[in-house]
Amino acid sequence: MAITEYHLSDRFLKDDGRVFLTGVQALARLPIEQMRIDKHNGLKTAAFVSGYPGSPLGGFDMELEKALRVATDVDVVLQPAVNEELGATAVMGSQLATEQPDATYEGVLGIWYGKGPGIDRAGDALRHANFTGTSSKGGAIALVGDDPAAKSSTIPSSSDATIYDLHMPLFYPGDVQEVVDLGRHAVALSRMTGLWTSMKIVSPVADGSGTVDLGLDRVEIVTPDLSIPGDPNGTIYEPRPEGRLLTPKTLELERDFRTIRLILAQRYATANKLNHATADPNDAWIGLVATGYTYRELLEALRRLGLPTTADIEAAGIRLLHTQMPLSIDPNNIRNFARGLDEIIVVEEKNPTLEWLVKDALYGGPHQ
Repeated sequence: MAITEYHLSDRFLKDDGRVFLTGVQALARLPIEQMRIDKHNGLKTAAFVSGYPGSPLGGFDMELEKALRVATDVDVVLQPAVNEELGATAVMGSQLATEQPDATYEGVLGIWYGKGPGIDRAGDALRHANFTGTSSKGGAIALVGDDPAAKSSTIPSSSDATIYDLHMPLFYPGDVQEVVDLGRHAVALSRMTGLWTSMKIVSPVADGSGTVDLGLDRVEIVTPDLSIPGDPNGTIYEPRPEGRLLTPKTLELERDFRTIRLILAQRYATANKLNHATADPNDAWIGLVATGYTYRELLEALRRLGLPTTADIEAAGIRLLHTQMPLSIDPNNIRNFARGLDEIIVVEEKNPTLEWLVKDALYGGPHQ
């Protein structure tokens, strides 16, 4: 069998076929790939990337810098920051750039990066950035590197609760392929809702590697119902960044978060089946819920218990829920998952953030 010629630069130059990537290299592809998709769709966009490196994203800026040396067909600016909050503030400004009369691009994709303690110290800047919002042809993503086992950090970290408090929908990839695929969803959701989105990258995913399938149209983005909830006229929500962060404007923005944008994020997760059952027997008695890399660990635990296939898991009466967008799961999805179960176990790192959402969806109902 003939071996197709392969070059290391293919990791960032190819738009189809298969390439071998580490998790960090997959993140470096994110702005490059999105710029090519935008160009393919007739948009004139650019990307601005800023943040502060730290394990497990310590090499992200270096990988992106190397990628941009070969991917000269895209307009991507990498500007490492002095600290995490200055990086977040700069990315916030990228969403306001196209509001200026002398703007030369239709949109700017903003990407912030930092480790778990970095999102802690940048919380105020990120909160202001999310209130400011995103443009419909730009979008903003926070790449958060978490190290739950303190593999190369002073203390363990898990940022789910912080991200939830910042009103950022969270995408949690469990392997390198999902880094590429969920990155597309993170951009699309941010543009549709005006929300900053986030991607949680844990050490095994950042440091891991694998063969990745590429294709500018490989990930099908399903546009959900974007009408404003409760609006009798079915008005479609149109995000627009807002730089006037003073009352009463900020109170209006806060109301939009809770009554419009976060609900649209739930609709997006449902329409794109990002939180779905992967084993669903009719006679299930127990349900297991997990997200991201933790879901992979759960499957490995089941394999070691003698349940290596979906058929084996279902035969044991186990229902599995794989959440790739855990903080935006629709309560109705949880209630449907809980039907007929005697018990639900939520497997997650550190804080019981997803467990809170499961409990809130079921409390006081017939599945309690």
